[in-house]
Amino acid sequence: MLRETLAQLEHTVKELADIDMALDEASIVAVTDQGGTITFVNDKFCEISQYDKDELLGQNHRIINSGYHSKSFFREMWRTIAQGKVWRGEIRNRTKYGAYYWVDTTIVPCLTDEGKPYKYVSLRIDISKRKEIEGTLDTLIATLPDLVIFKDGQGNWLSANQVALALIGIGEEAYRGRTSQELAEFSCSAREWMASLSRLEEEAWQTSATLEREFEVSTVEREPRVFSFKCVPVFHDQGDRSGMILLGQDVTEQRRTEAFLRRADQITAAGQLASGVAHEVRNPLSALKWSVLMLQEKYEREALFPMMLAEIDRIDHTVEQLLTLSRDKVSVFSQVNVDEVLRGLVPILRAQAEEQGVSLRLTMASDLPPVWGDGNQIKQVLVNLMKNAIEAIAESGQVEVSLSLSEDGRLVIKIEDNGVGMPREVAARAGEPFFTTKPGGTGLGLMMCHQIVREHGGSLNILSREGRGTTISVLLPVSQPSA
Repeated sequence: MLRETLAQLEHTVKELADIDMALDEASIVAVTDQGGTITFVNDKFCEISQYDKDELLGQNHRIINSGYHSKSFFREMWRTIAQGKVWRGEIRNRTKYGAYYWVDTTIVPCLTDEGKPYKYVSLRIDISKRKEIEGTLDTLIATLPDLVIFKDGQGNWLSANQVALALIGIGEEAYRGRTSQELAEFSCSAREWMASLSRLEEEAWQTSATLEREFEVSTVEREPRVFSFKCVPVFHDQGDRSGMILLGQDVTEQRRTEAFLRRADQITAAGQLASGVAHEVRNPLSALKWSVLMLQEKYEREALFPMMLAEIDRIDHTVEQLLTLSRDKVSVFSQVNVDEVLRGLVPILRAQAEEQGVSLRLTMASDLPPVWGDGNQIKQVLVNLMKNAIEAIAESGQVEVSLSLSEDGRLVIKIEDNGVGMPREVAARAGEPFFTTKPGGTGLGLMMCHQIVREHGGSLNILSREGRGTTISVLLPVSQPSA
């Protein structure tokens, strides 16, 4: 009986020795008493910390504290294990000679029969290499001008750069471990586009393919931007979901340029068409008007003649616009003080606005530089845009005209109204020849504005929301071109 007991004891001791050897090879092990004083460390702990056992025993873990983590981090750790719960986390420590290393740590409390901890066993794995790679990746991501987001297989955010966080309006500590749906609750402006992004992600998971799509991203601080999103699903070898990589590129300016070039082609084609049509129409139109005038003298009581003449004059006005569009303009470029142009125009247009119950207000920054352009053409653009803004207000409202300098040194003329606005699809077509929302309009006025601004090396952008009004921004360069 004794022999069998001894044999069992020898077998148990051997098993414990094997386990101890395995732990010593694989893990960094330390044991502390209830107060945190180190009572045991294995060889791997000494190897990575570069301390001898004699230097560690009797100390606490402050001896390897790197100062990286906050006091609240360690308070939460001690609160957890003091309650008899296992704590897991990643900790950056410092060696005896000042080098840093990272360990994935699990602290297991050993409990008395009453459930109170009397010592703690810490098992650590060296993850310094992984953290080094993550740090390099984080640096790379942070320097990218595009949006980058990494998610796990359950859709939780693991890492994101500042571009992504700025769009949602959240901080570094708020996003990790949350889903897009949860993060959308932090920002009302982000809910719609993040919902669209979530649907794109799910489609990428279902099709197991990289998908790319564009949609509008709204933020609180700035006007909506167009982003091209790419979703790259990543799978384990067994086919289970591993993670998702999201890349987003701001393509707003690219799409505006493309639309600008399309509109320029349309303007050129419309000008060529207008030249032929106008000349063919004007001659018979003059003959028709002369005939009506003759008939009016003969049949003075006929009430239809004034209406016919009014319609002929309207057609003649449209033909004149077509001819204006098709004529080669002789531009006289010089230094133009746009603030002076606006000071002359606004009082005149304010009288028209007040007749419609619309207030017209002008605000300008001081010491604005002149632009290089044709003063009459710039005046034509401003009159057209301000009149459009006034006419867009059905009842009492206001038009705000502002003049400022952009960060890149261009003059910004902004005309904002709180009128009826336009749906997105209508606003996208504004400026196309013969496309208009005004009764009796031709759509040529705004097209001419686009053409003039383009010839001045500037850009004209329209932001409109149905029921909320329209903002038109004209950006003009201020530097005189070299001779």
